[in-house]
Amino acid sequence: MKRFILLFLAVLLISGNLSAQIEKGDREIQASGFFIAFEGITMMTVSGTYGYYKTEKLEIGGGPVLSRIDFGFGSSTTLSLTAFGRYHLTARDKLVPYLSGQWYQFDVSPEEPASFLDYSFVQGGGGFKYFINEFIAYDVSGNLGFSFGSGSFSFIMVAGISAFF
Repeated sequence: MKRFILLFLAVLLISGNLSAQIEKGDREIQASGFFIAFEGITMMTVSGTYGYYKTEKLEIGGGPVLSRIDFGFGSSTTLSLTAFGRYHLTARDKLVPYLSGQWYQFDVSPEEPASFLDYSFVQGGGGFKYFINEFIAYDVSGNLGFSFGSGSFSFIMVAGISAFF
């Protein structure tokens, strides 16, 4: 883990003084994922989002999240969806912070007795993009929200890589 952190910091330092050049009409594709395994349980989650810049600071978009968990007595696959809006505080710096709001549907087909709304969350949060060149950025965000149906809370933190075109 220490090597990973040191490598990540080295890449940030080596990447130079490039800055973002976000413009109206730009598009962004982001990918993230993780895999975890312990004591007979494995879980893999992959997600992708697509965003469109309505202005140089306002982005709207969404995408799917696919999760698979295998455990000793069975397995489960869940398809989730998200729709978001992000307001970027700058469009011309290497580090671009933003505020966000999103709707997150944890499971598009929940099993009884849960309802669709039990897995629907409205979330607010923020994050930042760190540009390593004009077309690629690291993206880290966190969102806190509540469910429409069950009244429960959710917290999602995502780190991924984004491509701009």
